[in-house]
Amino acid sequence: MHDQELSQAETSRLLTYFDYFQHEQTFTVHKNGYEFENDTVMEFREVLTDTGFLMVFDWMEWLNRHEVYRDINIDISDHIKQADMETLRKLMTSYIRGDRFNEGLFITVIKKGIVAAILERVKGLHG
Repeated sequence: MHDQELSQAETSRLLTYFDYFQHEQTFTVHKNGYEFENDTVMEFREVLTDTGFLMVFDWMEWLNRHEVYRDINIDISDHIKQADMETLRKLMTSYIRGDRFNEGLFITVIKKGIVAAILERVKGLHG
């Protein structure tokens, strides 16, 4: 189960992507008229899983109880700046799981800077 505490090494591994999400402007590639996540974004998805950052929980029910995170068009940066690690992990998990039902959701939250804000908060909590 992926609900254990993250080790310093796992958190550090995630944070190797911090600069990328803070500064990169192109997160996709276009092939045959379709937009796809680029290799770095796909690699980041794998690291989220490998490190155990993603959690096993009822993410839809969690989003229903935490409505502020449901609408990706609302600025949640102040909420992210105050969030604890569990909330950050649940939020990221919700985006990854939600992308299965709403293709392009994850790339949208990346482009809106939400993933960068989550990593910035993780960095702050990491010390």
